[in-house]
Amino acid sequence: MEPILQRASLCWDGASDLLQELRSWQRACIRAKRRVRIDMICLLFLLSPLYSFFIPPQDWSIADPKLFAPSVQACFVGKNKKGFSPSVNLAVEKIDTSLNEYLKIVKQLHESDRDNRWRDLGNLQTRAGQTRLTEIDTKTEWGQIRMLQSILIKDGHAYILTAAALKEEFSDFYEDFEKAIRSFTITENLSSAISQIKKREKLKQHLETLKKSWESSSDISLEPEAHFLEKNFQKKHWIPFQQCILNDFKDMGPFWQALILQSVRDELD
Repeated sequence: MEPILQRASLCWDGASDLLQELRSWQRACIRAKRRVRIDMICLLFLLSPLYSFFIPPQDWSIADPKLFAPSVQACFVGKNKKGFSPSVNLAVEKIDTSLNEYLKIVKQLHESDRDNRWRDLGNLQTRAGQTRLTEIDTKTEWGQIRMLQSILIKDGHAYILTAAALKEEFSDFYEDFEKAIRSFTITENLSSAISQIKKREKLKQHLETLKKSWESSSDISLEPEAHFLEKNFQKKHWIPFQQCILNDFKDMGPFWQALILQSVRDELD
């Protein structure tokens, strides 16, 4: 539940990498022939059976996953010369309590420090449904920090989206923060999160083509990971599919792009 508060120097953007392979294939890094801008996400295993994501502000970088709290799925960070970078992160916690009880716990946690100020701002509508928005002001070594926290309780899980910036600069990032929070989505199917029917159908066609190519090129002598990393499959099938996701679905954001690539990769096993 604690927000990610890290210096800009502790962040990376992975600008030259198309994708850092996730889970067992994380070691393999596939590079395209041309440079493509994307912030890669090394995701933790989801605590919830549902997919959850948000669209971060444009050109923000992914924070070093090694700095994540165990519950944090991803954290995106903007640039700042003053030492504290604005950030938006999503955490998921398994709980057994109501929203009101959870809010009481959050309030007590923050107000236990006299330097903190906590406020309940009421409800906020997001793509995932109605969430509760709170505001926290706190003192840090970088100065006064202001945070917005959007909290949603669903199916025994708390989804906490936290946006943070220096209090003196908060108004500069408020519009970006609001857009990111309102874009928060929970879904059983990542394809269904695409609003345009034509783009959804396009993705379906690409998925069908990729899976047929995977099955037709399958070699029973190879383990699934070795098959996936096989040079011919990568060059003719996986990298073109990956390029399609990165280039044709930019509006879905790098968080969704990483999730869809991970889920498709898992299905190929």
